[in-house]
Amino acid sequence: MKKFLIISIALVLVAATVFSLSLYHYLGTNEDKATADEVAPTVEPTQEEKEEKKDEKSKVPAQFQDGGIFSKNYEKAYEYMQSMSKEQMVGQLIIGTCPTDDTATNTISRYALGGYFFNTDNFYMLSQEQIKDVISSYQSTASTPMIMSVEEEGGAVTAISDLDAFADYDFDSPRNIFEQGGMDAINDSETKKATMLSSVGINLNIAPVCDTAEEFTQIMYSRSLGGTIEETAQFAQNVTNISQKKGVSVALKHFPGYGTIPDSVESVVKDTREASSFGSRDFVPFQAGIDKGAHCVLMSNVLYENMDPTCVASLSDYIHTILRNELKFTGLIVTDNLNNADYSEYANGKDVYVQAVLAGNDMLMVDEIDSAYTAILEAVNDGTIKEEVLQKACMRVIAYKYTAGIMK
Repeated sequence: MKKFLIISIALVLVAATVFSLSLYHYLGTNEDKATADEVAPTVEPTQEEKEEKKDEKSKVPAQFQDGGIFSKNYEKAYEYMQSMSKEQMVGQLIIGTCPTDDTATNTISRYALGGYFFNTDNFYMLSQEQIKDVISSYQSTASTPMIMSVEEEGGAVTAISDLDAFADYDFDSPRNIFEQGGMDAINDSETKKATMLSSVGINLNIAPVCDTAEEFTQIMYSRSLGGTIEETAQFAQNVTNISQKKGVSVALKHFPGYGTIPDSVESVVKDTREASSFGSRDFVPFQAGIDKGAHCVLMSNVLYENMDPTCVASLSDYIHTILRNELKFTGLIVTDNLNNADYSEYANGKDVYVQAVLAGNDMLMVDEIDSAYTAILEAVNDGTIKEEVLQKACMRVIAYKYTAGIMK
């Protein structure tokens, strides 16, 4: 009994000792923790640090990141581009006029074209269903889904609505429609136009005209809306909104604006207006369309002597900088057709197609597909066009295609 009592007392003393040590350790640890928290409190990362961490996870190089309207698809576009050859990337920069003979399909494969531009001759005597099948066959041939574009303004410039296949549609010029029915009539016409184009697989309309001519002697009088600058700006917004919701991208044209330039018999039109006058007039409709999310802007082939006396707008890096930096446009910049005239005198001493890329265009509209492709590829190979410049343009084209639903 006495032995049992001694053992019990010993066990109690051991338990008390263990408890005391545990309590001391617990209190000491919490005190240390409190002291540490007081000396070095938790600091939330700054916004700049968060962005840096985000950039670390991104595969897209920082110099390609601009927070633009296609930026949600930059990751996919950049990853897709990594699988492309240099030759395929060059092809993506070209919107070529579609041949009217049986070479159209082979041309797609040979150059990995970014897009085709169609006119009436491409679909003469075909039904709507046949036109749809032709365009679908071109898409099936392409290794990368293509931009399929037309110039369907209404009035004198109607690429396909004048075909017998579209007898149900008769698009008057925006000027006449606006004069007769106001903006409601414009909206109705543009809704029908976008519906018609999307029904056969057209995904880009080279329109609307954002130029602001006032007199019938001015180049863009018959093709412009008329009305005030504010009404033209509303027109640009409405067309952008209506068309792109229907799956047909727009290309605001012709930047920086024909405005009041008189009609001319010269192959290269020259504009002598003061550069300072554009901000409050010509730029306004473009800015309205850009703010509404227009996917593309088309550059004019006019020589603006008081902006850049050496290069027409489509070949001027200075005028492209205005579009990017002042109007904050982050979408596709596309040239007007570079084969409409001989622009070699206004190309900064370089090949026209090469200068077009160096100036900042993402895509070139051309009739002479082989000449454009060969010139650009050679310039990339000899270093005149840096590969980064090629990649940046190509990535924007691919990101646009994802954004517009051309690529899935």
